[in-house]
Amino acid sequence: MSGLEFRIRYPDGRNEQLVVDSDRVLIGSGAHCEIRLPAAESAIEHVLVTFLGGGVFATARALSPPPTINGSPFTQAPLLAESTLGVGQVQMMIGVVEVVENANVIKKKQERTSPMTYVLAAIAVPLSLYIIFDDPPNDSANKDKPKEVPALWSTATATCPQRAADQALGLAREKRVLAEGKRERSPFKVQDGVAAVPLFRTASACYRAAEDAGASREMDAAAERLRKSLEEDYRAHQMRLEHAIEVRDLRTAQREVKVLLAMLQGQTGPYVVWLSNLDRRLALKLGKVGG
Repeated sequence: MSGLEFRIRYPDGRNEQLVVDSDRVLIGSGAHCEIRLPAAESAIEHVLVTFLGGGVFATARALSPPPTINGSPFTQAPLLAESTLGVGQVQMMIGVVEVVENANVIKKKQERTSPMTYVLAAIAVPLSLYIIFDDPPNDSANKDKPKEVPALWSTATATCPQRAADQALGLAREKRVLAEGKRERSPFKVQDGVAAVPLFRTASACYRAAEDAGASREMDAAAERLRKSLEEDYRAHQMRLEHAIEVRDLRTAQREVKVLLAMLQGQTGPYVVWLSNLDRRLALKLGKVGG
């Protein structure tokens, strides 16, 4: 079984070598991270490292301080065997190894987003949680959250609208450029990341129609990496919103609502309506508090 090996050098000169038996490893100062760094050097979740399709890739989860590869800041990039990943003043080299049971192996965690998630996932959010908004009980925004949460993407298989090989290849390249640009903007504009996934899938379908199997696989891998990362974030933001409402942290609730609305941009349905109503209610409530 393959895992990820981390050779870590700390600012005080200490060196550490760890192996994680997972293809997705969070680096940060949070207790739920597989590679835990000092809070002075790292955000709670700073970098996500994934092993997919034979390659290792790094995705920035925080940009203060900006993580680096060989000294250059990045948002998402491949990690070659000789590359050095920097988080704060901590430097590390990452490679793929066969996992052997020993004291240095870190077992895969079942949850990477928050230590609160286990508790929150088992707790239904009752109507009483929303009493903090002090609105009449018949107001639509005071109704319970819809049970069905929409998926970020359609499950339909991507197809290429062009059949001729040369036209399919041209469209594949166009969609690839668009997808890569949106992926780069994803840490700052999450809706661009969501939009990039179907673009990568269309690019893959068009490369396949143009009989470029290698490029098609590359686009499929890029879509899958981004999909996994965004779906994990999507669940985390839902849990954070529920927790913010439970503890009556209105500003955090407003921030999480806006992120979820951005991720679901262009969609309709009960959950989006509920979020929109909640966003308006929070804006009014926070206006009263601020006044």
